[in-house]
Amino acid sequence: MNVLRKLLCTIGLHTGQWSLPGVRCESVRVCAACGKTDEKVHHTWGDFTYVAADRCEQARRCQRCGTTDTRTEHDWGPWRYSNWEYNSPQFHRCRRCKATEKTIATMR
Repeated sequence: MNVLRKLLCTIGLHTGQWSLPGVRCESVRVCAACGKTDEKVHHTWGDFTYVAADRCEQARRCQRCGTTDTRTEHDWGPWRYSNWEYNSPQFHRCRRCKATEKTIATMR
């Protein structure tokens, strides 16, 4: 059985129980076969919420350790043509922060 365990360790399949040693979200495992220590982080995230009414930055907080994570989440309006020509570029505007994205016109 030790040969099988060591073979599993050489390909990165270590064994052992994960533990949360402190108040942080880092889990630690010591392999029962080779003694290698592995660490991983597993946060318990709350929901993303907007930081301000006229901005698109969102934040969330880990309910266990208090670490924060941010992202940008635009609320895009419909695509519109910048003029009425067939191959004209399109654009859309964010309803929250008023940012604009535009396509590139293509020729056929």
